Amino acid sequence: MASEDGRRVVVVTGASSGIGRSLAQAFAKAGDLVVACGRDRRRLEQLSDFVAAAGFDCRSVAFDLRSERETSQAIRRILRREGRIDVLVNNAGVTVFKDVASTTTKEFDDILDTGLRAPFLMTKAVLPHFMKRGGGMVINILSYASKTTYTKSGVYSAAKAGAEALMNVLREEVRRSGISVVNVFPGAVETPMWSDAHRSKYRHQMMRPEVVAAAVVLASKQPSGTMIEELTIRPQAGDLRV
Repeated sequence: MASEDGRRVVVVTGASSGIGRSLAQAFAKAGDLVVACGRDRRRLEQLSDFVAAAGFDCRSVAFDLRSERETSQAIRRILRREGRIDVLVNNAGVTVFKDVASTTTKEFDDILDTGLRAPFLMTKAVLPHFMKRGGGMVINILSYASKTTYTKSGVYSAAKAGAEALMNVLREEVRRSGISVVNVFPGAVETPMWSDAHRSKYRHQMMRPEVVAAAVVLASKQPSGTMIEELTIRPQAGDLRV
């Protein structure tokens, strides 16, 4: 439910780098007003300035996505300032490349808090607004790791699989309220989530984040009454094994 001129307010989490940064730029270039969210205030402000310098609209809101209080406050602040939210993109994620036995409890908590708790909190905070308006879109940037088995990615895979299950249930709960829920499953993407060594060695097999972002923007612009429920984007060469 965009404005009369087709301009939407799009909230993107984890926007300071990687896929999130590319998503913010792609939505802005498509004519939307983007609100870039995350914890790194400096990098979010740099992104906003970069997008503004190119003649597009991007604003930033820095807060801890894992905090229910900060998330609720941020959504209220965005709604007061922009008047509405049309699209929420749950993108933030962190990981460690360790086998399950070597993963610490703190690392487990960090990965689950960012990959599962944060999209739950963000979506829960936005849903009343969507329900009141009778429409809206939630886009979840998940991972192909939830559909296959990658060693040294057990907790990350669990977080993404949990988010997939959560959002599949949500889709059925809100379908008749005009709210779309889109799950996106990228394969390996060259982002700072990977180590420098991984990026140097496997860059030629990875997708670029702007490719994923372009596909997501296109998926978000379907005709009224139509919803792309799942979008899988993978490198031509298939799975990346590290």
